[in-house]
Amino acid sequence: MSTTLRLVHRTGYTYNGPAVASYNQARLAPRANTDQSVLHTRLDIVPTPWIETWTDYYGNTVASFELHEAHEELKVAAISTVTVDRKRPQGRQLSWADLAEPDLLGDLDEFLQTSGRVELADAFAEVVGQLRETCATPTEFVDRLIDRIAADVEYVRGRTNVRSHASVAWETRSGACQDIAHLTIGGLRAAGIPARYVAGYALLDGDAPVGETIPAETHAWVQWWDGVWLDIDPARRVVPDNFYIEVAHGRDYDDVVPLRGIFTGSPGSRIFVTVEISRLA
Repeated sequence: MSTTLRLVHRTGYTYNGPAVASYNQARLAPRANTDQSVLHTRLDIVPTPWIETWTDYYGNTVASFELHEAHEELKVAAISTVTVDRKRPQGRQLSWADLAEPDLLGDLDEFLQTSGRVELADAFAEVVGQLRETCATPTEFVDRLIDRIAADVEYVRGRTNVRSHASVAWETRSGACQDIAHLTIGGLRAAGIPARYVAGYALLDGDAPVGETIPAETHAWVQWWDGVWLDIDPARRVVPDNFYIEVAHGRDYDDVVPLRGIFTGSPGSRIFVTVEISRLA
């Protein structure tokens, strides 16, 4: 059964002194695709900026905006209503040989490359290599990799931050959803399985009454290639359901940052974030 969710994401910066000018990008509008229909989306920004909306290389909606008047705080509110009806496509059970086909390697090369975010610690790279040798299929590898990460890395919201890398999560044996997503992506790519990072939201209480507004958080999960893109949430060890909202996807977190920017003025700023989700149907 589909769900209709209303999302309010408030974020922005409080500056240590007046910012004379600021230049920002926001990726806060949910994606419209076969799994979700965007009924309404709006971006409110105070002070009122010059703004331009465009679509990036990965199909994510980007709002670029700039301010040229002094301001001590930037407030951004993204308000969206989305109906989610995930189809849960069946993978094609690709073999290791299928994943090594030159055409596939060329088409999905960007989702096979490593980066600082997903680079593996040496000890975890050894684990991945051992799993690759013993798994008969990519599907088996995905399942066993996620099980191994869950056994060795504790999912702790707020323990790390969005500046952390996969190697840190392995070395500290703990991480937030972003870290576990990066760790999973690094392991998949090291084995030759294309994988991408997904940013969005998850209503963790699927039993929330219709009409009730509850505090929520941004969330991150993974899509891996099995002839089609398949969703998996390695932090919670579930397949995303109709209580997940996808906002953006890319190679890693750096491609999907919800709000980023630069400013001139007094050095120093603090970001603030609150998220609320209401189940409408």
